[in-house]
Amino acid sequence: MALVDFLGYATGSYTNDGAMIVAQVLDSLDSEFSVFEEGVPAGQKLITAMDDGNNGAERGALLVDDQGQLIAVGLVNGHCTIKSSKESVTCNPFPETVLTIFQPKGANKNSSDPIIAWSKQLPPMLAIRARSEDPEARAQAQRISTIEYITTDPKKSSWNASQLPSDFPKAMLPLLPKNTHLLGAGVDGYFTTPGLKGAPIYGDYDELAGRPRHDFEVLLRTYTAFSDVVSFYKQQAIGAEFSIYGNKALIEGVAGGGTYKIEIKDKEEKGTAITFSGWRKEV
Repeated sequence: MALVDFLGYATGSYTNDGAMIVAQVLDSLDSEFSVFEEGVPAGQKLITAMDDGNNGAERGALLVDDQGQLIAVGLVNGHCTIKSSKESVTCNPFPETVLTIFQPKGANKNSSDPIIAWSKQLPPMLAIRARSEDPEARAQAQRISTIEYITTDPKKSSWNASQLPSDFPKAMLPLLPKNTHLLGAGVDGYFTTPGLKGAPIYGDYDELAGRPRHDFEVLLRTYTAFSDVVSFYKQQAIGAEFSIYGNKALIEGVAGGGTYKIEIKDKEEKGTAITFSGWRKEV
């Protein structure tokens, strides 16, 4: 996917809290695509779309060259965050909306000027408030108050071993691909990573299979194709048993004196989900 090649698996709080930036951009492109032409240089194209679910309050733009290569990505957003475990996502009020422009290292900021012009043209439903005869309504209309430039680093590792439980078996680390997003990790029945911390890890299927509940669990998501993920494990999981049926795969093996089970599921446009279960001993 071109967006992954451009943005990598970095996370941030733009349209959601601490989520994969790629996923947030894709959510903002959830409508029919159109082409914005104002100020776009010859040989370039600005492809735009919006999140239909909020009438375009969040929207995205892809600036590409005549070869279809990404030059920059624009994301209109509210710097959305979750302030506490008891609260839902909260975003900047409309008058404080942010335009985030993602560019590769060394890019000239001015090369993304067409994205700025696009961001200031409100989608139809939002434009109604901006044209209201009520001064208070106009004051609360969406407007870009801040423009920020983010340098992309697609080769940067998206997670590291320090985010896993402290006693996670080192021998099993090679079974967790780096070109993924770490959704959560835990040990001894509970997740320990932010966002899921304290949530229970279920092991009912382990007991049905005649095993004790697994000690470790790691949830990963990647935009690498399902077939390529399976190929990765065929190289890394030496001696393991593989079961592949349709859009799912199951891998079971031993490493470092412990047992592991890896479930892979093809979620199509949402990527590939990887669920890793590990036991400290062979079971």
